Amino acid sequence: MNKRHIALIVEDHKETAEDLREILRSIECDSVIVDNREDALAALQDKSFCLILLDLQIKSAAAEIKGHVEYGKALLRTIRQKHGDHNGVPFWLPVLIVSGFAREFDDAVDVMKDGASDIIRKPFESQQVSEGIRQALQASGRQTHEQCHESPPTQGPNLKAGVEIAIPGDRIGRRTRITIASKPVPLTNASLKVLLRLMSAKRKGAPVHKIELGATAEQGFKGISTLQNELKPILGDVKIIENDYHGYYSLVDNVRIGKCAVAKLLEIGDHTISGLAKELTENAPRRTRKV
Repeated sequence: MNKRHIALIVEDHKETAEDLREILRSIECDSVIVDNREDALAALQDKSFCLILLDLQIKSAAAEIKGHVEYGKALLRTIRQKHGDHNGVPFWLPVLIVSGFAREFDDAVDVMKDGASDIIRKPFESQQVSEGIRQALQASGRQTHEQCHESPPTQGPNLKAGVEIAIPGDRIGRRTRITIASKPVPLTNASLKVLLRLMSAKRKGAPVHKIELGATAEQGFKGISTLQNELKPILGDVKIIENDYHGYYSLVDNVRIGKCAVAKLLEIGDHTISGLAKELTENAPRRTRKV
């Protein structure tokens, strides 16, 4: 039995495809290269892959001359329709999007909600790509190739054991990366503000009213629903936000607040985000020194 992972590379730029193949070899991972959507679907029908590296701008078929982002997006949606198993956090079959130009990178951020596991931005560095691949395999439960032959896990994050939310603060286009149970997800600025208020309220030990979250007294607050939708690739159906139906929201008891990279949040240049980041840090529990 082959003990090496095998990846499908969908990339219509020959040199880039070969670079990705060499990176995969460096971490003892085999690969199959195709340059269009039609051949990618055929390969997925014929062989079982451990992960997929997908360039968004690909051709629909081998005979075509020019690639389009829409073909890559369509392929991702098809992959997730056929391989949608996940354990409540990452998908069982990781799909890493390979993105080039700035406009295409914005498209790559958008497809995160369509089931992409992470983004590799061109031009890329070998070490960053190999580390991203390792993290994707580990997060999906495929640390070794033997685990790829197991049934996809279906359980979500275990709230009884506690779930930690942290904000490393890395920017992906116009979004900011947070982690839940050590799994990354990018948030829009609007959802990040809602989450920061909930995290700060958690540390204060009090709920936060919808007016503080940006709603008016007369209207329902859509910000919570939007945030929950952006967290769904991580949480699945697990709910970490509760409300008392009087306009107050809070994180559930077993959610822990981890590290918040204030310096990176300040670099976003948003006054509200900066203030909330500082507030969250000021309310952090103080450590006692052991003598």
